[in-house]
Amino acid sequence: MNIRHLEFLCSVVEQASFTKAAVRHGVSQAAITLAMQGLERDLGAPLFERQGFRKRPTERALALARAGAGIVASMRRLPQTGAEPVERVVERPALKVGLAPAAGLLYGPVIHAALLASEPGRLLSVITGPAPVMLEQLQRGALDIVIAPLPRRFPTKTLHKQMMYVGDPVIYARVGHPLQAARTLADVAQADWVVAGAAGTPGNVIEEAFRVRRWAPPRIAVQCPDYRMLLRLIAGSDLLGVVSNASLVSDNERGLIQPLSIREGLPRYDVCMFWKVSPGAPAGSGARAVIEALSQHDPAG
Repeated sequence: MNIRHLEFLCSVVEQASFTKAAVRHGVSQAAITLAMQGLERDLGAPLFERQGFRKRPTERALALARAGAGIVASMRRLPQTGAEPVERVVERPALKVGLAPAAGLLYGPVIHAALLASEPGRLLSVITGPAPVMLEQLQRGALDIVIAPLPRRFPTKTLHKQMMYVGDPVIYARVGHPLQAARTLADVAQADWVVAGAAGTPGNVIEEAFRVRRWAPPRIAVQCPDYRMLLRLIAGSDLLGVVSNASLVSDNERGLIQPLSIREGLPRYDVCMFWKVSPGAPAGSGARAVIEALSQHDPAG
């Protein structure tokens, strides 16, 4: 059994969230999911049961997490022994950036180029997750910069905020989809959907569009980590999906998918760059260079 997987399980149980566990360990939500699946294969039994959009740990998972916490703590206390001295691993200093799924595609290359030009030896560590979770991490100093939709009613007084763009969400379907002639949200109310990121978080606007109309929640069939996968799924299936920025759709994909001409507008979010309010700019010339480069970048350019 993989000790790292036990650590992930302990965090999932403690945080009651796959996404928050991923943020804590600086890995993707997909990595947490794969780790849990690995533990389930090792045990030959499920560790989680689905309740609505959430996964709840089973009694077996809770018991394993309690035992795992002790095992992990014991492993950390073990002295280093052996015939050969153990070489100390020196961690490279990292700029930690939280990006919503769309922001990762729109701004990832700009961030990398700015950091490379300013601090060539510095590691760029990118994580993704729900905006409120990443902003909490930013406030605690676990992240240096976040680009994400501004959550409604989220307190940002301790953060600098700069508008990047206003999301203009549009529903897409594959060319030839049975619902390609849909003109209202009611026409697509019974469709199956793919969303980028976790369901129930800012940015998944189809859920909010249904909620404000007091409809039953949309049927979310697939949650995926980014828009590249979302677009591939739309092109190759009967799933519908919302794309928050037209720049995310490549020329090749435009021949495979099409926007639906829905008369009602979908909820729009302000996508902002956030960094912590402090006596100066974020530590390191790399962070300052990234903020400056992002401030001048037009995602549609």
